[in-house]
Amino acid sequence: MGSDMIYEMVTEDIISTITEDLNIGSLAVERLCKILSDNEIAGEVLTRVLTREKFHGLNVMEVINNEFKELNSIFQDSYDGISIVNKHGTVTRLNKAFERLTGLKIKHVLGVNLYKIKKEGRYFDPTVALKVLETGKPVTILQKYSTGKEIMAIGNPVFDETGKVIWVVVNLRDVTELKQLEEKLRKTQELNAQYLFEMENLRKKYTSEHCLVFKSKEMENIIELATRVSIVESPVLIHGESGVGKEIIANLLHHLNTKRKKAPLIKVNCGAIPKELMESEFFGYEAGAFTGASRSGKPGLFELANKGTIFLDEIGELPLGLQVKLLRVLQEQEVTRLGGVKTIKLDVRVVAATNRDLEPMIKENSFREDLFYRINVIPIRIPSLRERKDDIAPLLFHFLDIYNKKYDLKKSLSDEVVECLIKYEWPGNVRELINLIERLVVTTDDQQIYLENLPHRYRTQTNSNFYRVGQMNLSAAIEDLERYLVNQALKSNKSTYKAAKVLGVSQSTVVRLAKKYNVVH
Repeated sequence: MGSDMIYEMVTEDIISTITEDLNIGSLAVERLCKILSDNEIAGEVLTRVLTREKFHGLNVMEVINNEFKELNSIFQDSYDGISIVNKHGTVTRLNKAFERLTGLKIKHVLGVNLYKIKKEGRYFDPTVALKVLETGKPVTILQKYSTGKEIMAIGNPVFDETGKVIWVVVNLRDVTELKQLEEKLRKTQELNAQYLFEMENLRKKYTSEHCLVFKSKEMENIIELATRVSIVESPVLIHGESGVGKEIIANLLHHLNTKRKKAPLIKVNCGAIPKELMESEFFGYEAGAFTGASRSGKPGLFELANKGTIFLDEIGELPLGLQVKLLRVLQEQEVTRLGGVKTIKLDVRVVAATNRDLEPMIKENSFREDLFYRINVIPIRIPSLRERKDDIAPLLFHFLDIYNKKYDLKKSLSDEVVECLIKYEWPGNVRELINLIERLVVTTDDQQIYLENLPHRYRTQTNSNFYRVGQMNLSAAIEDLERYLVNQALKSNKSTYKAAKVLGVSQSTVVRLAKKYNVVH
């Protein structure tokens, strides 16, 4: 369409508009802007119309020019990206923010037809504007551009006097930062919830599930010693293999101390804290102590344990640098936060535990001798479960009762199972026993748990007395015996050829049986 034809189309409307309001008020300017919205020859037409003789002396040109500059400035400086699309689907106006948000050059998009873009799949997704043109209703969708930004596109229709859509105004809003902030807020809320949950657990009462169950003389002596030293403030070092129940003794020491039992018992696994975070976790930090530090600072675990007890599990895992600072805290009963200068007085009872032999570590210079003597004032060694066989049966029935109640079941252990488990070595100690009982309770179908329900490693030490009629059929007994003999032969000989010679079978038979029973060799 030529400029002369456009001129003829708009001139009459312009003259009519200005004639109706010679004062050129805001309404007239608004109507003029609608008529001339981003037409390439708008300036030319407007100049030709307003310089007609009938408008001389009204200074209309200056008024309209100022109004137009102001509106255009607002349009261009908007933080949101804005695009204007006419009723034919052609992009007629874009602001600078559009280019910043989408990464698309204005010169490549201005004047293009969205229907054509959709058909060819070029530049960007024109769905918003086209849907508004089709439905006549506002449309909002999320779009991703090559800039990596996630953009909320909001399309709104502009109607003429007859109710037909003549323009679509599309606002583009960057929601990437909002999404990131939302994710950070979610993670912060999760951390807060976890922190509160852990703090609540640290302060919970001594429940029946944590009660000591024992029959052996060895454990009786340990409980008697722990009861005596619970009323004093001397540091205690608990020795024992992983899973023997060192934490249970720490609980006992805390809850039998009338002075401290109502205060926090803070449990710290020294092997689970990253080395670079240990100092700030143990002793806290002041605001701005390091990048990422909380603006309000944070109290350390020793401060949280004030008036109560701190249980330092796996203390042998502490790096030497932190051992020096820990020694000072234990000697002075005061702490200085990371990045701070003020000392904070403490009243904390220290109970440490380890499954490592610390004395050889002292000779290797991986554990400080002075710290060892500081925490080893009262040593308590908890024997492994294989050293106190009398405790196995009581523990089996205690945890069987706990998990029966937890899952509302009535499972029982056969005599053969109890006898078999008493003979088992329990390398994982009480923790392994608890794990096995829960597994048997929830996975077995029958009310009674039989030998055949046990994982094969728990049956490798059984003898022929366990294979009783009614408890295990012949095929299962043969398989169990085969598994045991192949396992033992491979353990002793480390070679399938030697194991085959010991068993009196071919090497291929040993390989087949090892594969069948998942025996590692």
